[in-house]
Amino acid sequence: MPTSSDEKVRIGDAVFPKPFANGLEFNAPAHGTWNIVHIGFRIPKAHQIYICADNCLRGVVMTAAEMGELGRFSSVVLEEDDMTHSGRIEETTIEGVSDCLKKLPKMPPVAIVFPVCVHRFMGCDIGFIYKELEKRFPDVIFVRGFMDPVMQKRGTTPDQRLRKAMSDIIPSMPVNEDTVAFAGSDMPASENDFKKILEYNGRNIKDTADCKTLEEYFSIGESSLFICQYPAGLMATRSITQRLDRKYIYCPLSFDFDTIEEEIRQSGLSVPEKFFEGGRDSCAKELRKLKDLIKDTPVAIDYTAVPKPLSLARFLIDNGINVKTVYLDAVDGSEKENFDYLQKNYPDIILHSTMHVSDRRPVRSKEKVLAIGQKAAWFEGTDYFVNMIEGGGLYGYSGICEFIRLMEDAFINSKDMRDIVPRKGLGCRSCI
Repeated sequence: MPTSSDEKVRIGDAVFPKPFANGLEFNAPAHGTWNIVHIGFRIPKAHQIYICADNCLRGVVMTAAEMGELGRFSSVVLEEDDMTHSGRIEETTIEGVSDCLKKLPKMPPVAIVFPVCVHRFMGCDIGFIYKELEKRFPDVIFVRGFMDPVMQKRGTTPDQRLRKAMSDIIPSMPVNEDTVAFAGSDMPASENDFKKILEYNGRNIKDTADCKTLEEYFSIGESSLFICQYPAGLMATRSITQRLDRKYIYCPLSFDFDTIEEEIRQSGLSVPEKFFEGGRDSCAKELRKLKDLIKDTPVAIDYTAVPKPLSLARFLIDNGINVKTVYLDAVDGSEKENFDYLQKNYPDIILHSTMHVSDRRPVRSKEKVLAIGQKAAWFEGTDYFVNMIEGGGLYGYSGICEFIRLMEDAFINSKDMRDIVPRKGLGCRSCI
């Protein structure tokens, strides 16, 4: 079965894992998801330096400005001569970064240096650049970033590699069996069963997404267990746990009760009596309230809101919620079972691309639609939406109950979609 050349397809007719053919792409004006500038600022006191041409710099400079973080941001402009003379690009990069650091009021403890696509095209000796910078600035820890979106379709993405590079500077410390760290996510753990169970077990909780000082960030190296709840952070979590010889659990927000219980048991932590039974009962009660409130209102979901959008679609539609559309461009391998289940039992659910060129003029329904995620809100043209990215730090039964409450609130209280979705980096400080 061929992939669809249209912008949407019934899941009954869709191909796993890529329902849509590659082609000219459209970028929807919904910007709540984080880019590498937002992610890099998660290291307290880190200074970011980008080395690229003027046109590429525009976006990252604007992100730093919108965050009010220009004091922690520098740039080096590459010109045509830097790409036509042998060794010139290395020289410009080294001297440019050195100049930026020397002009700062105070030398930063950490510098994240971002070469770009052209460094790859030119066969630049990246290793030599970092060795020279480390020799010149021995008191600075250099994090090896990369801004090369041309590699987005092949191998790991720039933000996956950045997350790994950020974890690489966390030092190995004597293991503290009482300390557990949430790692790899942009959103701190919030309504989260793992957080509740860790507190019940008397464990110290650290979170790479919620460190206030560099010392606190480095202290994550003492953790005995790492919990990763975001797919883009899995590579970093695997890397640090392998380097430190620690254990990790990968448990992105799922709406399947059996999966939740299996992942919690896998942790080896003590669970309060009747925790699972109580969790299931609470979810059932919240679902009944949601169904009574929204009745047959169409629901649209997008992949930026939760790591497993098909798991969410299956959970809602199995419980009588009218899920009409899921906005995504590919299906993660971990969702094969959910894809097959929906394809067999609910073949009329629409999978809708977010990048197809025809999406620049979306056809919007005139009826009220409850959207989950900013892209779903923009495509549907609705002010009734759950404003969330990356699962919002939610997990387990308490996470599902909170998610349902957010759906109820979104149905009752409208938001200004056209004001919210252009703002970059949901949860980040913004000067806009």
